[in-house]
Amino acid sequence: MKKTLKKLSITAAMLLFCMGLASCGQASQTNQAGNPGAEGTKFVILHTNDMHGYMQAADGCLGIGAVAQLKKDYEEQGYDVLLMDAGDYLQGNYFANFTQGESVVEVMNAAGYDVAALGNHEFDYGSDVLEQRISEMDFPVVAANITVDATGEPFVQQNAVFTLSDGTKVGVFGLDTPSTTTSSAPKNTAGLSFAQGEDLYAAAQAQIDELKGQGCSIIVCVGHLGEETANEGNNAENVVANTSGLTVMIDGHDHLVENQTVKDKDGNDVLIAETGYYLKNIGILTYEDGKFTDSLAEAGSYTGSDPELEKMVAETIAEIEATMQEVVAATDFDLYGEAAPGNRTQETTLGDFASDAIYWQVTQASGSAPDAVVLNGGAIRASIKAGEIKLFDIHNVFPFNNQLCTIKVTGAQLLEALEAATQVSPDPMGAFPQVAGITYTLDTTVPYEKGDLYPGTIYNAPAAPGSRITISEVGGKEFDPETTYTIATNEFVASGGDTYYCFAEAGAETIVYAGYLDYEALLNYMKTELEGTIPEIYEEVQGRITVVGE
Repeated sequence: MKKTLKKLSITAAMLLFCMGLASCGQASQTNQAGNPGAEGTKFVILHTNDMHGYMQAADGCLGIGAVAQLKKDYEEQGYDVLLMDAGDYLQGNYFANFTQGESVVEVMNAAGYDVAALGNHEFDYGSDVLEQRISEMDFPVVAANITVDATGEPFVQQNAVFTLSDGTKVGVFGLDTPSTTTSSAPKNTAGLSFAQGEDLYAAAQAQIDELKGQGCSIIVCVGHLGEETANEGNNAENVVANTSGLTVMIDGHDHLVENQTVKDKDGNDVLIAETGYYLKNIGILTYEDGKFTDSLAEAGSYTGSDPELEKMVAETIAEIEATMQEVVAATDFDLYGEAAPGNRTQETTLGDFASDAIYWQVTQASGSAPDAVVLNGGAIRASIKAGEIKLFDIHNVFPFNNQLCTIKVTGAQLLEALEAATQVSPDPMGAFPQVAGITYTLDTTVPYEKGDLYPGTIYNAPAAPGSRITISEVGGKEFDPETTYTIATNEFVASGGDTYYCFAEAGAETIVYAGYLDYEALLNYMKTELEGTIPEIYEEVQGRITVVGE
């Protein structure tokens, strides 16, 4: 990237002064081991993460037009600008899912992205589709910890080097969470290996050393790692603490707004920055006078937007929504389905409703009722607001198009699965079980006892199933660890997604597909069984899950 510095205009200066950048923390000194460029370097990194297809400006969402305009604002002031994303952009709502991410690639290209990491949800359409999307991008996608088993070669480009207008070289490498093997459907990453733990740190250090060898004085990791308890040993802090020479870590995955400095292996401060999710914010790392300062452009404060990008997004949405405007039901109250506190921490009204919809659909399809439903809370991606419910609302709740199925498990396996899926509670976890036909209690005051690591995952099996989880009833009868139960779920859970490894073997042997997708169950339950009206029983949770110690 070679740019010519432009003279700062009065108009541009006033724009930046007034545009309402909100500091998310104190100025952070660049890692001195990074030996950043000359004092006169005027350089800005703009960064996003976990956009999940939310490209249209709305309440609480800046939109991709704001990203493009903010880049132009800084360029007009004579800054070199690199625009980066830390993963989870291709999948998440109907704007993204309707075209399997192609619409997202088009607007990211138009916005002028320079480099992006891979997130776990980039794999949700399968690795073949992902490779097609990558081929359509005008910018490099980087990941240094993913290899192809058959060849031992990197799955994608590991790093990229950019040269600023004063000759300073900026090296950027990517890391993707090792939990991708289970946080996307396991079949989507078949044939790929994700370095974790010490191997992850070694991969990062190798990139830092390589980029230094190429003359890079500023070294950036765009990592989709997060700080979740469940990812301990593989998170952004771990990588920084076990490497040396990194200048900045731009992170994603856990949907946090974050600004912190972490000591690297040599005791130098390294800034970790993250913007939240759904384009609620745009991260700004400004390099001047030998240091980075970090700030945010926030929804409601920054009002700039590129009109061409706005038009492109609006036209795509209009085309999609033309096929998804059908009103399928109505509700007098919200069906709550947020992540945390919500589906990933406790029973929710939408968790109950969605589980009941799956129970009903599987029963209709098979002619016999399952004993129960287990639904990973992370499958539910949006609430349903009071009022008319349209087809696109259904797709926003269940955007993954998971196939429904039944598997047969013993009571002991069911207990292990629930114990493993709540191992970090009360902290949020996508595995958290929303249920129908099961009554259970989770005691978070009892520590989770780690057993062996589940093969091919970052999760430990429970050493003592039943120490935190007590199942009272399954299918209206007293729980029995020796009984074999028919469990309705989605293919993701049945194949061992998230922490459900103990279901994988049972799923492989006993899986029966229902012939319906998860969103179809929600739609059909509303239209056919409930005749378009959500009953008052779903205004409150049903008491299926009791969490002790909240």
